[in-house]
Amino acid sequence: MNKNFKCAAFDLDGTLIDSGPDLLDSLNFVLQKNHLNTIDSSIIGNLVGGGAEAMIRRGYAYLNKKLDEKIIPELINQFLEYYESNCTKKTKLYPNILEILKGLKEKEIKICICTNKRQYLAEKIIKELQIDNFFDVVVGSQKSIQLKPSTEMLEIFLKKLLLKPKDVIFIGDSTKDIIPANILGMTSVFVKYGYGKIKESNKADFQISNAKELENFF
Repeated sequence: MNKNFKCAAFDLDGTLIDSGPDLLDSLNFVLQKNHLNTIDSSIIGNLVGGGAEAMIRRGYAYLNKKLDEKIIPELINQFLEYYESNCTKKTKLYPNILEILKGLKEKEIKICICTNKRQYLAEKIIKELQIDNFFDVVVGSQKSIQLKPSTEMLEIFLKKLLLKPKDVIFIGDSTKDIIPANILGMTSVFVKYGYGKIKESNKADFQISNAKELENFF
């Protein structure tokens, strides 16, 4: 195994942080505000991921409620406003993540976040969780950038850090993370402890069940 990586790039939700409970609370806020039943946390894994709109659509589908396309922008605004104010109330780092980040920093390995979460939310969360000082680059959702599984976000941090794909190990919890990493030729690692799933046709180079296993790569 290549142990000469110069950069570890991480997805955020489901990889570094367990944000599901706060995301579900935000969805339930929207549902309640629109006179619908809330959804129990027992099915959280079926709802989380893909952004506010995707979660709202899944929530309405789960409740067998017709979603008026015209009101989706307003529902998204409701979701994001609530989430921005409550995004770290229940969110926690996954086990051993802090130790991994400290170890990478000690070895002077560059650390990036590459997430489809909106840029301002990603920055707010890592600051409130007091891990923002670990990251050299944070690439989040912005109007001018194509989201993963496009390779654009990954290419942005490569350019900023003057790195080649072979220098990078990319760690994520969904197909959207693994596809662009594989296309560019990065070493891809799928974390099985997150909320995401991976398709058989988009296999990662490695799979891990605990973040501590990342020690084997450096």
